Amino acid sequence: MDPAPQVEGFRSDAAPPSNRLGVIFESRVFRVERVEVCDRDGATRLRDVVRHPGAVTVIPLLADGSIVLIRNHRFTLRRWMVEFCAGKLEVGEDPTAAALRELEEETGYRAASIESLGSYYTSPGFCDELMRVFVATELTAVPTQLEIGEEIEVFTATRAQIRAMIVDGTLEDGKSIAAFAKFELMMPEVGTR
Repeated sequence: MDPAPQVEGFRSDAAPPSNRLGVIFESRVFRVERVEVCDRDGATRLRDVVRHPGAVTVIPLLADGSIVLIRNHRFTLRRWMVEFCAGKLEVGEDPTAAALRELEEETGYRAASIESLGSYYTSPGFCDELMRVFVATELTAVPTQLEIGEEIEVFTATRAQIRAMIVDGTLEDGKSIAAFAKFELMMPEVGTR
């Protein structure tokens, strides 16, 4: 399930014409393209766009209704963040396979069942990253397989505790907040503790 259709009453016409001028930076995770865009007044503007292969995030739900989260040390912020497990898609990788892989690698759980809750764009003002959200159930413990440099601690919380962490700022990771909102709205009866 990809992003929702256009909301009634909003513009749905085609995007203004653009011209790709070239790649100005490329890494193993993303590339930055410079594009020339014609705005609504006909003026030409230069924009830099981050091109991302997409990513997945997983809400792992245990049989008792508790949810598996991680504390992830983010070097960008030089501190620990509360998050759901997540990861970048490899080139040509199936999102469901990526979600199952990230779940095992980061949390040490294998899912017998996984369900898509759809997707959303993380930062469409400058980036085309599409985040796909999954709920994993029927979990069994397996060894974690952290990548070199990853520092992750696994813990569980109830839905009520996650809501409280969002409100008090303990959970401030945008992808996890958005994923939890989809979960709350689409699966209100699951894991209601």
